[in-house]
Amino acid sequence: MAGFCSSCGATLADGVKFCPACGGTAPGVGAPSVPPPASGGGGVVKIILIILGVVALLGVLMIGSCFYIGYRVNKAAKEMASTSKPYTGKKEPCSFVSAAEAADALGVPVQSAEPRGYGCDYAIGTDGSQHMMVQFTWQGGTTLLKLTHGALAHISAGMDTFTAVPGLGDEAYVGPGGSSIMMRKGDVLVNIDLRTAGLNAEGGKKVAALIAERLQP
Repeated sequence: MAGFCSSCGATLADGVKFCPACGGTAPGVGAPSVPPPASGGGGVVKIILIILGVVALLGVLMIGSCFYIGYRVNKAAKEMASTSKPYTGKKEPCSFVSAAEAADALGVPVQSAEPRGYGCDYAIGTDGSQHMMVQFTWQGGTTLLKLTHGALAHISAGMDTFTAVPGLGDEAYVGPGGSSIMMRKGDVLVNIDLRTAGLNAEGGKKVAALIAERLQP
């Protein structure tokens, strides 16, 4: 059945798609279909937002946990420190044990005793090339000893790496492998490093005993 061009009115034969007079599109012939835009973009955005939300939540939880752990450690430290009387005596590290006394206790020559910060450095041997450092912690020694003891026990899978020394100060231990003596009297902690060749725990105990006798409140 013939039709008419919607643009110029010319008669169109059956099956003609374009008007021979003006070139217009015949009635009923639509323009090429264009596929609709993909609708998946919104879903991807939602997934990204969800992932970012989860990451942010984990970050908040981790920060909160750190603050909580720090609070508990600080609280425990204050509780332990509150039970110890502060040290008010002299704080001259080398005045507690002279070089001659250290030599007698250790059984080896000691050339000198020189202050080094909060400790005393003893030059050991005939040429003084080896050293024994005696370090003092004048405040918070009670807390520091307990935390150190607990940390080493935890690292060594629960095994006690300290050997207690009864009757030395208020509390004393020989460190792992006889490497040191840790002695506490009141709130003062004394750490004697025995890693220098030729030194042993027995000599370190004698040095610690001299210091314990002379530490006054």
